[in-house]
Amino acid sequence: MKAALTVKKKARALVLALVLLAASLAGLRYYYDHVRLPETGPGRVIERYFEALKLKDYEKAYALVSRRHYPDSFNQFVDRVNMYSPDMSVSINGETIEEGAAVVEVGISLPLAFGPYTADTRMALVRVKREWKIVHP
Repeated sequence: MKAALTVKKKARALVLALVLLAASLAGLRYYYDHVRLPETGPGRVIERYFEALKLKDYEKAYALVSRRHYPDSFNQFVDRVNMYSPDMSVSINGETIEEGAAVVEVGISLPLAFGPYTADTRMALVRVKREWKIVHP
């Protein structure tokens, strides 16, 4: 009789330990997916995006875009960004991060025959689990 009670206690302790382990893992995953900021900041994502475009590595650039916000196909994306000049230079002038979203201030410079063309723009990003993704390339 005592052996049966001991087995039941061990089984309960094992089940409780497994439940606690599962809850801990779920909490840790939630933390990494929703609370802790991604390791690569939004400004660096924009830099990587334009570096990939400069090298015509469209697959890498396309992977940095939010599929939820930019539903165009890969071929449509390539048609759109293929017109960017490889001589274009980009500077990150600042970034703002708020709950699940970021805005990066970007300076763009393009050498032209009559002198450089410069423009300042803002690019929005959203957090998709553990990564920042560009809303509209």
